[in-house]
Amino acid sequence: MMSSMRIERLNMLLEVLRSKPYISRGNLISECGYQSERTLESDLRFLKRSFGVKIRYSRSREGYLLLSGGKYILNRGM
Repeated sequence: MMSSMRIERLNMLLEVLRSKPYISRGNLISECGYQSERTLESDLRFLKRSFGVKIRYSRSREGYLLLSGGKYILNRGM
């Protein structure tokens, strides 16, 4: 079972990705309150693999872009 803290963190991650296209990794970590880059990467993988969320990292723009919210019940506003 997923903890409520992780659910909140995943929702925050999606909300920030949705509202700020091409957000940098550092800003994403800061705005979502991540304690480590490793946790961010783990959450991104989890959303992609478990819920079909499509997120792309653009090297030229040095940021993440949410392409699709996938199919899942965590998202409150997509």
